[in-house]
Amino acid sequence: MLLLTDRIELFLQTFEALNRIGVMVQCLDAKSKKDQFNPAALVTVGMVETVKRRLLLGYVPGLIVIDECHKGNFTKVMDLYPSVKVIGATATPVGKHIPTYYHRIVNLVNIPILISQGYLAPCKAFQMQEDLSDLKVKGGEYTDDSLYNHFNKRKMYTGVVDEWVKRCGGEKTIVFNVNIEHAEQMHQDFLSRGIQSEVVTSKTPKEERRRILAAFKAGLVPVLNNCGILTTGYDEPTIRWVIVNRATKSLPLWLQMCGRGSRTCEGKSYFGVLDFGMNHDEHGLWEEPRDWSLDVKKKKDKEKAPPTKDCPQCEAMLPASVMKCKHCGYEFERKETEMLTGKMVEIKSKLPDYLVGIKTEELTAQQLWDLQQSKRFSHKYVWSLVRQHDDDFLKEFATIAGYKWSWRQEQKRLRNQEQEQNKKVVNFTLQD
Repeated sequence: MLLLTDRIELFLQTFEALNRIGVMVQCLDAKSKKDQFNPAALVTVGMVETVKRRLLLGYVPGLIVIDECHKGNFTKVMDLYPSVKVIGATATPVGKHIPTYYHRIVNLVNIPILISQGYLAPCKAFQMQEDLSDLKVKGGEYTDDSLYNHFNKRKMYTGVVDEWVKRCGGEKTIVFNVNIEHAEQMHQDFLSRGIQSEVVTSKTPKEERRRILAAFKAGLVPVLNNCGILTTGYDEPTIRWVIVNRATKSLPLWLQMCGRGSRTCEGKSYFGVLDFGMNHDEHGLWEEPRDWSLDVKKKKDKEKAPPTKDCPQCEAMLPASVMKCKHCGYEFERKETEMLTGKMVEIKSKLPDYLVGIKTEELTAQQLWDLQQSKRFSHKYVWSLVRQHDDDFLKEFATIAGYKWSWRQEQKRLRNQEQEQNKKVVNFTLQD
């Protein structure tokens, strides 16, 4: 078996974990010598770039296992072994390459299950209400320049440290920033307030990175800033707070960043997230269940023109974001969300009390509709629960929800597809 990773931290964690359970394993990284490689070894743990560069003639693994397979850089090795079976593991099976390289998806567990069974900690989430209208999107993600221009402001740095002091109580915190310069500046801002902080980026030398991570693990440093280094696979269970000091259009990136705080350890009843990029509005709560699929999403229409509105006083057409008409001076009434700009609010989706303790497979059509209305779980997940039942149940739910005949037909199609793929929805007891 060839087990592929793409980060040195994951590489070392995997090697150590296999050793602990007594598996004889060999390593293939930049330090490995070619003449020491044994093609008959039962398990080889390899760094993807090294495997690509040092492909040994005659070596064909019986199975390839990929850690964090949502990353597209592993396909370069998969292409070398087109006939070898591959198992990819990830918490976020999203990516352009996923439907092309993978043909089955096994989704036997979801975050609520892992929380209820004690494998993950529940999340206490807070979001800074912020106007992100100045951010620009290119290629499905906010541009680096617009992100940095938005978050590289004195009030933003001060706000992050103020909220950390107010809510985190000095507990161990990891901070995800926009880019290297942003991470360095955020690090300096913590230091200027007398708070011990470190920073890790792609420019941090390996030995220095090891020293910093060891100090953070030991609790000598409460705040660890980073940029794109510790998003996937970084395993430090004692992290109590995650600060997402950026916005992202990427659901995998959002879930991976939050997930760094979800590891359990003694004395940790929950972990907290401070979201400064309105990511909860974009992606929902970290711990809500998601119905992953290999279906290829249709491309969205080209970017539409910016939204507009009419001035009720002079009838001039204005950008939707303006609050005062430049022609007649009319001032628009601010909505509640706009009035909250600059305020940190706790993000909750309340489960109706009468649903607590009921297994999802036992919910009636009305109860499933109430569950969907609570916004505790995404509507797609609720619909996957509905599809477990027969056509009469589908019809009853559609009637309650006011859905049309076409919705029922689509749910039937999806049900048939799921049955062909032997795809089952995990059921669990609802907990608030």
